[in-house]
Amino acid sequence: MKVSKIDMLTPTTVEECLYFLSDQEKVVRLLAGGTDAVVRMKDGISRPETWINIKGMDSLRYIQEDRDGIHIGPLTTHTDILQSQLLWDKADVLASASNEVGATQIQNMGTIGGNLGTASPAGDTIPPLFVLDARIELSSIKGKRVVPIEEFFNGPGQTIQTPSEMITNIIIRPQEANEIGTFEKLGPRKAQSISIVNVAMSLKMGKGQRECLEGRIAFGSVGPTVIRGPKCERMLTLSSLTDDIIKDVADIAWKEVMPITDGRATAKYRRSMASALLARGLYRLMKRWDDK
Repeated sequence: MKVSKIDMLTPTTVEECLYFLSDQEKVVRLLAGGTDAVVRMKDGISRPETWINIKGMDSLRYIQEDRDGIHIGPLTTHTDILQSQLLWDKADVLASASNEVGATQIQNMGTIGGNLGTASPAGDTIPPLFVLDARIELSSIKGKRVVPIEEFFNGPGQTIQTPSEMITNIIIRPQEANEIGTFEKLGPRKAQSISIVNVAMSLKMGKGQRECLEGRIAFGSVGPTVIRGPKCERMLTLSSLTDDIIKDVADIAWKEVMPITDGRATAKYRRSMASALLARGLYRLMKRWDDK
């Protein structure tokens, strides 16, 4: 089946889109940026009968804050995130990740909702969303439900989202004034390809020298879904984050991740790189904090 032989629907409202999704007689797929969907189809992984093109639905492209968090529309592009001062101020770990997503053309086209829907363990924006306690709003013609991001993924390429649902909102926890975050990625070429390993981290700092009150760490591409690092997180709060302590914390990452060997890297290499990327990120965060 060629791309040109697939039907295309272009709804103008969310309600119209949900109506199309409710038609269970056809195999449909949402198309936003298309940076992953079209590639997957050409590889024979996913060939819908009908595309539902939602790229021009501006009502799903926004970044705004209210009392229950920062709301990000699923059609918000990585470039939108990079250009948002709100996210650099209150969700720097997410903005940092979007900066590492592909080349400029991919950042202009790719969307945060598409990253979630693809559910790749290597998706760059997904670990930051774990760190930021994201909640995913799913809508269907029957109503809405909001699920924690930890419950959204079932495995590689698999989510709890039903065929009649679409992501309509992503709510994240804003970082506090004493909280700093970063994203580290290892790929074959810097910022141009899928991650071999990535890690997002955010630290809430105290008044003591390099005192960490709370830490959040999430690893990507080292398991069937994103993996939190609870042992590493607990170690962050036990002592001042000297260079030696950072090394000890990073060593624990070896035991927290569950990578596989595939055509891009061995499991052993991924374990080593998860540890190295965590150390690099923590060193960089401490330098930023020291310089404040």
